[in-house]
Amino acid sequence: MTGARSWIAGGVTLAIACALSACAAPDYTYAQLAPSPASAGNVYFKVPHSWTEFSPEDIAAAQSSWTTDSTAKNLLAATAWQDAYDASAQPSVSHVLSAQTPDAPTVFASLRSLFEPEKSAATDSSLRDMVVRLSTLGSSVKILKDLTVSQGAAHGVHVIYSFVPAAGGDEETIDQTALFNGGKNAVYLLLVRCSSKCYQQNRDAIESVTASYTIQEDQNG
Repeated sequence: MTGARSWIAGGVTLAIACALSACAAPDYTYAQLAPSPASAGNVYFKVPHSWTEFSPEDIAAAQSSWTTDSTAKNLLAATAWQDAYDASAQPSVSHVLSAQTPDAPTVFASLRSLFEPEKSAATDSSLRDMVVRLSTLGSSVKILKDLTVSQGAAHGVHVIYSFVPAAGGDEETIDQTALFNGGKNAVYLLLVRCSSKCYQQNRDAIESVTASYTIQEDQNG
C-alpha cells in the first residue's frame, strides 16, 4: 500500500504542477514556413493558440474554383507557400480568403515569386497596392500607419489602413506587411484583417502577430 500511496501522491503532485506550469495550454501557435521553388528565406511568426489554423489542403480546396480564372491560376502557380488562421468561434477558411469583411481576426501569410512585369515595377508603392489599390482610393481610405521596414536584405512596407469595401458595409481594417526578398524576385505577405470594431477589440493580439513576423533569408535570397 505504501508504494501505491506514493504513486498516487506523485500523480497528484504532477497534476498540480501541470496545472500551474508547463502542462497548461500554450498561449501561441508558432508558424515556421520555408519556401520550396522560390529563392527566398524562411518565415516565422506566432498567433494566439485559440485561433484555428487551416491545413494546406483546406486552403487549396477553398481556392479550387480560382483555377478557372487565368490570373488567379497564375498567382497560385507562383506561390511557394501560404498559411491561414481564423479567430472566429465558428472558423472557416472562407473568412480568410473571401472579400467579405470578417468579424473576427483572420491571418493570411504567403510567399510567391514575382512575375517579370512586376520585377520592373518592384517599389514600395506596388507593395502598398498589393491587396487593395490604396493609391486609387483617395480620401475614402484612412491610413493609420505607413512605415518602410527591412529584415536583412528583405525590404518593404508595413501599412495599416481602414476603408469600407462595399457601400453600406462595415468598415474594415487591414494590417499588411509586404516585403520583397533581397533579389526582388519574390514577395512575402502577412495580412491580418477584420472589421474596424473587431480590430480595436483585438489590437493587442493582432499586434503580437505582426510584431513576431520574422524573415530569415537564405544566402541566395
